[in-house]
Amino acid sequence: MKETWNVLDPDEYVKHNPFMGYTNMKIEKISPECSEISMKITHGVTNLMGMVHGGMLYALADVVTGLTARADGRKYVTQSAHINFIRNVSEGTVYAKGILIRRGRSITIVRSEVTDEKGNPMPGVSVVINQTTRGVATDHRGNYDILVRTDDVLKFSFIGYKDATVPVEGKSTINLSLEPAEEALEEVTVVAYGEQKRESVVGSITTVRPNSLKTSNSDLTASFVGRIPGMIGYLKGGKPGALTEAELNTQFSIRGITSFGNNVNTAPLILMDGVEVSVLDLSRIDPEDIDSFSVLKDASATAMYGARGANGVILVSTKKGVEGSVYTAFRYEAIASMPTRKIDVVDPITYMKAYNEALQTRDPLAQPKYTADRIANTGSDRFPSWLYPANDWYDLLFKDVAINHHLGLSVRGGTKIMQYYASLGHNYDEGMLKTDRLNQFNVNIRNNTTSLRINMNIDMTPSAKLVINSNSTYDSYHGPQQDVTAAYGLAFNANPVDYAAVYPADDTYVFPHIRYGYETVNSRNPYADIQSGYVERSRFATTNRVEYIQNLSALLKGLEIRANVSLYKESYNSTPFITVPYQYRLLDYNHQTGKHTLEQLVEGEKNLKVEPNSKVTIDETQLAGEFRLYYNGNWGDHTVSYTGLFNLSQFASSQGRTLFDAIKHRNMGLSMRLSYGFKERYYLEGSFGYNGSERFAKNNRFGFFPSVGLSYVISKEPFMVGTSHWLSFLKLRASYGKVGNDGIGTGSGIGENGRYVYLPNIGVDSQGHYSIKSYGDPTVQWEIAEQTNFGLEMTFWNGLLDFTFDIYQEIRHNILSQRVIVPGSMGLGLYPDANIGAVRSRGFDFAGKVQHAFSNDFWFILNATATYNKAVYKEIEEAADKPSWQRKVGHDISQVVGYVAEGLFQSQEEIDRSPKQSGDYMPGDIRYRDVNNDGQITIEDAVHIGFPTEPRLVYGINGTVSYKRIEFNFAFQGSGQRSLFINPSAVTPFVNDRALLSAIWEDHWTPENMKSRPLWPRLSTNSIAAHNMEEGLLGTETLRASTYFMREVKFLRCQSLELAYSLPERWVKKIHLQRVKPYVRVNNPFLISDFDLWDVELGSSGFNYPIQRTYSVGVNISF
Repeated sequence: MKETWNVLDPDEYVKHNPFMGYTNMKIEKISPECSEISMKITHGVTNLMGMVHGGMLYALADVVTGLTARADGRKYVTQSAHINFIRNVSEGTVYAKGILIRRGRSITIVRSEVTDEKGNPMPGVSVVINQTTRGVATDHRGNYDILVRTDDVLKFSFIGYKDATVPVEGKSTINLSLEPAEEALEEVTVVAYGEQKRESVVGSITTVRPNSLKTSNSDLTASFVGRIPGMIGYLKGGKPGALTEAELNTQFSIRGITSFGNNVNTAPLILMDGVEVSVLDLSRIDPEDIDSFSVLKDASATAMYGARGANGVILVSTKKGVEGSVYTAFRYEAIASMPTRKIDVVDPITYMKAYNEALQTRDPLAQPKYTADRIANTGSDRFPSWLYPANDWYDLLFKDVAINHHLGLSVRGGTKIMQYYASLGHNYDEGMLKTDRLNQFNVNIRNNTTSLRINMNIDMTPSAKLVINSNSTYDSYHGPQQDVTAAYGLAFNANPVDYAAVYPADDTYVFPHIRYGYETVNSRNPYADIQSGYVERSRFATTNRVEYIQNLSALLKGLEIRANVSLYKESYNSTPFITVPYQYRLLDYNHQTGKHTLEQLVEGEKNLKVEPNSKVTIDETQLAGEFRLYYNGNWGDHTVSYTGLFNLSQFASSQGRTLFDAIKHRNMGLSMRLSYGFKERYYLEGSFGYNGSERFAKNNRFGFFPSVGLSYVISKEPFMVGTSHWLSFLKLRASYGKVGNDGIGTGSGIGENGRYVYLPNIGVDSQGHYSIKSYGDPTVQWEIAEQTNFGLEMTFWNGLLDFTFDIYQEIRHNILSQRVIVPGSMGLGLYPDANIGAVRSRGFDFAGKVQHAFSNDFWFILNATATYNKAVYKEIEEAADKPSWQRKVGHDISQVVGYVAEGLFQSQEEIDRSPKQSGDYMPGDIRYRDVNNDGQITIEDAVHIGFPTEPRLVYGINGTVSYKRIEFNFAFQGSGQRSLFINPSAVTPFVNDRALLSAIWEDHWTPENMKSRPLWPRLSTNSIAAHNMEEGLLGTETLRASTYFMREVKFLRCQSLELAYSLPERWVKKIHLQRVKPYVRVNNPFLISDFDLWDVELGSSGFNYPIQRTYSVGVNISF
């Protein structure tokens, strides 16, 4: 039926529809394809909270729908409608647009879009009917509705993701997971207790993509260095199954270590879903569970955390549920693990020849230990292998490859009322140790880690929400009773030829057992050490948090309160099972009969036993609560944001053995932040933390730690409009603040302050005698870090190039350390502790990104990071008579003081005319510089040498290249300006039955090889300290080393290479799945370094459990 009046005349239309006049609706445009109307917001269309009534928004959509439909002159009636309310509107003008999708014979279906007066639509994915301009956008929950024909094809697109096309084929539901294509500019940054737009952030904060942290390593922290600007650290080893923080394979800090105090806490604060957790818990997080990962580095960013944030903060938020259909993801990975580099020692025959040389090069008249016959018979097929042993201890103890398995399952979904995310993960990791076939138990490492995470959001009312987070991790560890990190050292410190690892039975000792070989009871048999028992350990940690959120916009627009309570509990158990190995010596062998005779040195035990005093049980519980108040307001060009926080916590541990340690630890704090913005380009922010600490006396107990920061978004200035086509974003920021640290002087041993710094630390020994471990000092104050930061952020060509550069300075005052400059006449038995020093740290962080899409099928992302930090003594008490070249002020806090080696003596004449040294030295031994020219080498000649033992510089490059369904990921990490000192006493061959490094045999001083600086001086069967006592690493303040065995730790490591392939959708749909993505990955495939004794990143700890190279095959499946 046709209308009898002109429906295209706005005035005529309003005349026939008086409802529009009552509600201030105005027609902006009428056409059969698209119509637009506006509605000025007045008191008559708002609800009790001052927002536009939902019914009015529906009416606005219904009117513009009818306006468009009736523009063809026919009459239509709304039969059904669906509307999503995205956000509230309280002032200004609301606009509505009706777009025709399809006009049928009698029904026209139109979708409506409601925007505010600034034209901000609902964010989401564009869903368009392919080869048309018709489409919709998903709402904030990811849902969409669109009218299609059965033969249509839908095209999904979103900035930063690959386009996807899906044929409808009569389906009523099409769920899709888009693949990332190129990173979009991060508009929202997670800050302390909230979120801010990138442009308004005044602190130094790095946001990390969780996908960039993926690794085949069970320890997430192994991926940090080189991928997170501001993070300084290195790998310490590759042992699987760390159940204590000391066992972790990674050492890291935020912007370096800036304190030299006694047992000072240098670890950052780690918050997972708002709950403080340990580094161990951080290492256990599956990257697939992470929603956001942020690192807060300066005082402005961390001030809200008070004393807890003195060393930086790591914020981890895990994934939350979303409304919609259930989305399930499964992953599995099989991993082959092996050392990146093995310790290379000479073969047994070369060992014997070298031993004889070491004897006779020092004493030409000495008789060789190993005869020519013995050398010829060793390893010969003419004799049993145990008669003339040729032990390859590394081969006897270790397998070539360990096989590990990692898998995970996650489920995500929800309704309008409740959304959920749940994940279950399991990692099985094993070590490389071999178990003797006669042993009744397995000694290899086997660690099973199981984690369960459940996150729930419950919308109780339109203004009240309940958030529940729960995460539990359980580790079950089985491994050798010996410390496995020392296993490679055990293999090095054992004679390869003097006795066999095991002997066969003789006529006397025939009962079934393992007969371990020894030369004497003092000999070391690493095979017996490893096989002599095992330990069962377990660790359980659970984190639970409930938060209530109440929107109070009905009282004051932008007002919100939050309250939460959290419980963290950790338990650790260790039970060693021990046996005593049977020790035998080969007493005789009859070459005619082939029979041998053993002598029992120690009668062992076959049965396992448990020493009750060796069992360890630790339980720790932390209960915390927070109350927060938020306010966000804006008027005109002004924006204001306020955050107030009150927190309190209680900690209890079963480790308390004294009254003070057993009392529960309680802390509370108050923090506030006020932010102001003007014209979306000028921002000023102030914050503070006010904390009390029980560790200090009453007058010093409370600390006030303020910060201030500002930022200036230059690119939003009107005069920058002409550069917007190439300079997309330009921002300057600066901050200054103070943070306090009360984690100083911890511990309960001799010289350690215990719980209360201002009270004496008195202990009781095993005999019930009291002893003073440290003196109390009521004048001790907070350690305070005074931090300044300047930052520059720039984006070019709409995101093609993006970088952030920060320079900073930190001056850490009141460092608590022992006052060693005390006259002996005072009669003090211990050095007292006091705030005696300061450290100045300076450096920079850099993060850069280049990304470009050549087409929807071909794109790449390249990221680069660099961090430099130099921490030097600024103030410290030192002896007045110390030589000026040994004073610490101005030098790195981890720099070594030692001797300058000037090569090796080449002749006796050179020795005679050189300054006198200590030890029994001769040509081929090390010659040192006489710094003070007094004619002798003493402690006075030690100077600061080399770089610090903590790296000054770390950097990394990682990226992704994608072509159609193929994706290639890579990551490199490097380090420099760090020194390692080969411990010569630990690698001296032959002493205490040590092996001989191949590198030493190939490059040591001899009369035929009179190099000035070979790897090793003249061989000896004595310790190198017997000839060069300066290499004994002795010293009162610090270990003395020399430049002869100093090397720079500089390297470039390929951290990972990964190749992935997404199976075609038509294949995946046949098996009723959404996505199948198999991949292959290799971690630590190669290392570029000029140091080849061991993996250089291990530093001086070359005999630690080696860093691992892994090859893995895995698959990600979603359905």
